Amino acid sequence: ELWYQRRVRGITEGVVIQSTYSFVLTDVTGEKQHGYCRRVRSRDKSSSLPEVYCVLSKIGSFELYNNVLNRLCDLHDVSEAAVHGFLNATISLSVPAPGSKVRVQQLNHKTGTMEKVEIERPLDAHRLEHVELSKLLRWLTLDQITILFGSVLLERRILISASHLHLSKLSSCVSCLATLIYPLKWECIYIPMLPRQMIEAVTAPTPFIIGAMTEDLPAVQRELDEDEEPLLHFDMDTGTFLKRYEDEGTLLPSKSVSLIQTQLRPLISEIKDDVSAENKAISDVFLTFMYKLLGHYKNHMVMYQNCREIEVETFVPAVRRYLRPVLDKVKETQSFSMFVMDVGRADDCDQFKNFVEDHIANRSQSVFRRNFSH
Repeated sequence: ELWYQRRVRGITEGVVIQSTYSFVLTDVTGEKQHGYCRRVRSRDKSSSLPEVYCVLSKIGSFELYNNVLNRLCDLHDVSEAAVHGFLNATISLSVPAPGSKVRVQQLNHKTGTMEKVEIERPLDAHRLEHVELSKLLRWLTLDQITILFGSVLLERRILISASHLHLSKLSSCVSCLATLIYPLKWECIYIPMLPRQMIEAVTAPTPFIIGAMTEDLPAVQRELDEDEEPLLHFDMDTGTFLKRYEDEGTLLPSKSVSLIQTQLRPLISEIKDDVSAENKAISDVFLTFMYKLLGHYKNHMVMYQNCREIEVETFVPAVRRYLRPVLDKVKETQSFSMFVMDVGRADDCDQFKNFVEDHIANRSQSVFRRNFSH
């Protein structure tokens, strides 16, 4: 099963817990390849091991490939020929543009007729495409979410663990955390599912977000016992931090933490039929904070070697006073260094630019209405 050759508890009794999880392969140039996996029971009833469908792509899009995996699971119970027929028809198609669909023609093995299956790629290609943020509110407390958010923003060493029975939960949580800092992009070590053969990665002196299975924690702990670097370790099974930096209460301004939690709290009880709308509502809470932290960048753009970049020396002091200590730390991160260069390009950070422009427009309208009323 991908990296793991082990018997999973419960499988020997003929029970396989279906789960979806993801991983990322990064080559020496930093180019990423995303893997989306679905574990299902074997068609061979005499086998005690599961089967795994895995889709590899250079495009990160959880919802797109989850739709593919859902269809594969439906066909898994039909026949192997049906699975291969769908895969062959899908592979021959180009990946749809954000907001578009592809139509796959395949044989319906029950009716013997050809049918068309539509697979859609979400419109928001940058920050919501490969995550389900709504799950964070179900799995974590608001305090835990803001601590983890602040730790990702400041590029700390973060380890998330969960039982092998919760592969989907672990993988989704790690993926969600990495997207919360948009328009910044996590540029450091990122391993949603840590292979047993790579346990020593937890001793890397550089920032990382790593997901590890609880069953591997004894081996992880042996590595950490020899490691003096600080670490934030959150265990999803117990819902507790097993290891901390001990300054988590001061990562973000108390004003910002209070506002983020106040905006998230109503979303916990709201059950929406539209998952995309729910994800966007949660994402916008963090995007609003990032706007307050970085949204004034347009006033500090300069030309450097024929490219427009942010002039950091004037940019940091210009932020609101209570956010200055955070931005002083953020400016030292790799993600901020990339943001400084990327934000001047036409194709990057489009959603963030639109968000900034919307805020500026709304603010101008408010000023106009206020002045007009007087």
